[in-house]
Amino acid sequence: MLVSSVALAVPERVISAGHSITELLLALGGGNKLIAVDSSTRLPADFRPLPVVGYYRQLPVEGLLAQDPQLLVGGSHMGPANTLTLLESSGVQIVQLPEAQSGEQLLENIQRLGEVLGKPADVVQQRVREQLAALERARATLSQPSRILFVRAQNGRGLKAAGVGTSPDSLIRLAGGVNVVTFDGYKQLSDEALVELRPDWILFSDDQAEQLRGGAELLAWQPLLKLTPAGNRAAFFAVDGYALLGGLGLASLREARKLNEKIAASR
Repeated sequence: MLVSSVALAVPERVISAGHSITELLLALGGGNKLIAVDSSTRLPADFRPLPVVGYYRQLPVEGLLAQDPQLLVGGSHMGPANTLTLLESSGVQIVQLPEAQSGEQLLENIQRLGEVLGKPADVVQQRVREQLAALERARATLSQPSRILFVRAQNGRGLKAAGVGTSPDSLIRLAGGVNVVTFDGYKQLSDEALVELRPDWILFSDDQAEQLRGGAELLAWQPLLKLTPAGNRAAFFAVDGYALLGGLGLASLREARKLNEKIAASR
């Protein structure tokens, strides 16, 4: 009974690893429990300063234990595994939520996180359902889905595209587009493939926006892009990079709506 009581106790000292997880935690009203975050998290400007304890894929045991946490919560890629094992053996509760690839999975994550934090999830879930319904209506107004390519640019080394199972792929589908690549994960694209894929829009993370000069630099690095509908129209869209971390989250819904509006305005 003692073990059961400890396991079910609502944690008061929480470390969140991953921007989308932290965003959900704050939306659920768990900000008063938050004692540290990882380096991928962007806190609201008016939130109190918090210690940063590494990156969610490479969390340091000592840095985490120094914060005396009761709970570490993150996504399925949180690690490394030996760090999580050592934390558990030290009495820290570990909760890993799957990286959501659909609205339903996002709603399930909200429910699970609310249960762990001892916070009601219905208000946040209802808000998300309304956003998902609005996106569904917005998708229905598009006569046909746009062909969309998300890339990570590497000067002198070509472009990597985001395929199936990635956060950009989920965002593209939410916005009402079709990912022009069908492979899993991220892969390098050949010059020939860029032309053959014929994207209507090319997306990239806003952390590369300055480097790519809003997309103009992409055309300089990859002149063949000018032969695609996107390159011909300079149809580029910079996605908030925080909306691409750890699967679909609240920021992803906002970015999907912005992309949908951009596509609709271009028709």
